[in-house]
Amino acid sequence: MNTVSDAMALSGVPRTLLLTTRARVEEHQRPDGIFRDPDIAQWWPALSWDPALDPVYSPWVQLSWAVRAQVLDQMVQRHLATYANVVVVELGAGLSTRYYRVGQGCRCWLELDVPEVIALRRQVDTETSQHRFLAASALDSRWLDAVPAGPPETLLILAEGLLMYFEAAQVQQLITRLKQRFLGATFLFDAVGGITQGRWAQQLARLEAPLRWFIRNEHDIPALGLSVLEVRSLPQDICRYPHRLGWFRWVPWLSKLPPFRNASLILETKLKT
Repeated sequence: MNTVSDAMALSGVPRTLLLTTRARVEEHQRPDGIFRDPDIAQWWPALSWDPALDPVYSPWVQLSWAVRAQVLDQMVQRHLATYANVVVVELGAGLSTRYYRVGQGCRCWLELDVPEVIALRRQVDTETSQHRFLAASALDSRWLDAVPAGPPETLLILAEGLLMYFEAAQVQQLITRLKQRFLGATFLFDAVGGITQGRWAQQLARLEAPLRWFIRNEHDIPALGLSVLEVRSLPQDICRYPHRLGWFRWVPWLSKLPPFRNASLILETKLKT
């Protein structure tokens, strides 16, 4: 399989898709992997790893992003089991294969990302009437018109590893626009705070992908115009896999402390009035 040259052309925030992609590939390859992702494993040989990402990648990071993917998969599956004719919009989708893992029972799944990322996806994935690709920034309101009409409660909007790269005002702007069009829809996303504001944020800033939006905890979320339905602490979810913690055996204890518990939160919310 030929190497996709566009992967090396990515810079800034789009380049981070290689980190999460590699994390899923390695999880798929593990005998004790928490999920299987054969599609991303098939795409991976066509991509070019960027050595500049080495300082921010580690077994701990790999496990963290694998667990995050699994938690969001479970939330999506629950939504699909609750409603019929579900429409899913995955913002900042990168090379997500969630549609293939859990989403093929939906009415329509939209993968949205900036044009250079969608161009990369088109080289490894195939668009269909059910599984569509949208080349746009999540902050560009024109993509809202591409969402199929339907009852708002059936709509699921997902942003994995995205909002923390926006300014606080941009996050609020996005949520306000979503509320104006899709009031009552479900919005799944992750947010960072606590110790993530330290060394990890500095490393990403050196890669020209600075983290910009931080929260203290889930109590910051209602002020944005969202009703919080469920909160999952990623550090605490990671503790469900003690055999994978290695030198981080102390994490279960630390994950109860606010700076660690709130380092990464996964939130299921509703767009409310």
